[in-house]
Amino acid sequence: MKDFDGDGKFDKIMIDHETKKIVFLLSSLDYKKQTSLAFSELPKSAILEETKNGFKFENKIDNIVFTTYFRYNRQTKTIDLTALKRKIVSDDYSIENGESSFITATQEFIGKWLSLDKNSNKVISLPTLKTKLDLQPILLNDFNDDYLKKFDQQSMAFYKAEISKQK
Repeated sequence: MKDFDGDGKFDKIMIDHETKKIVFLLSSLDYKKQTSLAFSELPKSAILEETKNGFKFENKIDNIVFTTYFRYNRQTKTIDLTALKRKIVSDDYSIENGESSFITATQEFIGKWLSLDKNSNKVISLPTLKTKLDLQPILLNDFNDDYLKKFDQQSMAFYKAEISKQK
């Protein structure tokens, strides 16, 4: 892939579908194999892609696409989750439809959803929700879909609160 740890040597990050883990080998750690925790849901469609400052991991669970962003932390010599996005796209606007994101450094949550207006039956954008989220930062070594499910539950709770405000 690319040099994640900044030592001028290429590092390797891949998905092991057999063990249902993300595997990473950093040159600064002599390519010692490290892994995420095992995922209960890791479809073949899951992907890893390089980003400017690290990589992203995209995993679809049911009708939700989760995109997680990771970066190497030179001080702690770990790969940290920096941001998380959750997107639901459906033709049925009577259920949750839209996206939410979370930035770990600031604990900022942003929700942008679409819904059906109960009076006109037209698709409307709900007001953008910005709030703090109590979701602890996590290292790639401790990451799996349990973290995604926690984020999903909290996003769903915010969505239900916002939708209940609609007349």
